[in-house]
Amino acid sequence: MTDTAHPNSIAVPAAMLKAALVCASTDQARYYLNGVYVDPTGFLVSTDGHRLFCGKIDVADVAPFDGWILPREAIKRALTGFKADLIGISPAHVGDIACRSVDGSFPDWRRVVPTELSGETAQFNPAYVADMGKIGEILFGRGKPVLPAQIHHNGEGPAGVTFGHCEDTFAVLMPIRATYVDPADVWATRTAPIGR
Repeated sequence: MTDTAHPNSIAVPAAMLKAALVCASTDQARYYLNGVYVDPTGFLVSTDGHRLFCGKIDVADVAPFDGWILPREAIKRALTGFKADLIGISPAHVGDIACRSVDGSFPDWRRVVPTELSGETAQFNPAYVADMGKIGEILFGRGKPVLPAQIHHNGEGPAGVTFGHCEDTFAVLMPIRATYVDPADVWATRTAPIGR
């Protein structure tokens, strides 16, 4: 069963919409990031400036539209107890929840998506790395025999993140700027016997 009965509704995977919430901002000063952007080229996008989630959606049978931002709270309410695979969205609703799109302009999210990945390792906020795993579990379900998220390092640039076999989604993770410390020196001092 799907919930797509509203006029001008776009059917999107409920799990993808839930995964997008993980990266949506809660900062009220950046209210235009407090939700999920529906890009007219066929993407659901969310970001808080440190993490970005992107999922492809099918808009082939939808009349051309301007993008809009679904409010975070409306999405959370609509997904509470929702069991179907697809949920209908429009600027006026998420599932059965009426809403108004967030009044604001979503930033050009493509500017932070890397076109190449160097493979050079980087450091990341551990909480954000855990969130990538959470997104993978939302998309696949817990306990699946697949790596829920894989970080593709890019040195000091934005890293790409992929989610197992879910080829219609990806994320971007911003690295932490850190001073290089030789791991051999750090490890030796921490593992040396006490008193020697």
